[in-house]
Amino acid sequence: MSRFEATFRTAIANAERDVLVDQIRANPQMSLQELGRLSTGELGGLLRQITVGDLVGGLARSVAATPAKPGPGRPKGSKNEVRKSAAPPAAAPPAKQAAAKPAAKASPAEVDTRTAEGRAAYDAAVLTALRASTGPQSASDLTRVAGGSPLQIRTSLARLIETGTVHWSGRARGTRYTPA
Repeated sequence: MSRFEATFRTAIANAERDVLVDQIRANPQMSLQELGRLSTGELGGLLRQITVGDLVGGLARSVAATPAKPGPGRPKGSKNEVRKSAAPPAAAPPAKQAAAKPAAKASPAEVDTRTAEGRAAYDAAVLTALRASTGPQSASDLTRVAGGSPLQIRTSLARLIETGTVHWSGRARGTRYTPA
């Protein structure tokens, strides 16, 4: 499989997951039994990737700023964060935040990737964090600097790889990113 095809398939899988999370959030009247029925069909693979923290974590984080605990089946150090921010963006765009405080961890609520401008600003923040680093970085290293959720950082990196501004090496948790 070519690098482009792998990046393309990853982007499609991430988009499908985002849509499913959005649909579950948009239908809070859905019962767990109904969700269980969905898990036996085509959506089962996607549903197995989604945690309760993914669905309600954004609201809980904005009220009580407590770090999420790794869920079952997730490695320690993995973040159980919301994939898309439920809160409005902070006053300063992510690119300015990353430049002002490169070592500070931004919360997922500070990143808004719902609009083209928000995605461009987040991509710029990720690229700035990558260029400021001293060597290859993991997605979680970049999340600590640029903010966002694991899904947002992977999607941003996929966009940057597609445009040729970022290179990657390794597989799975061993994947590291460098500026082009």
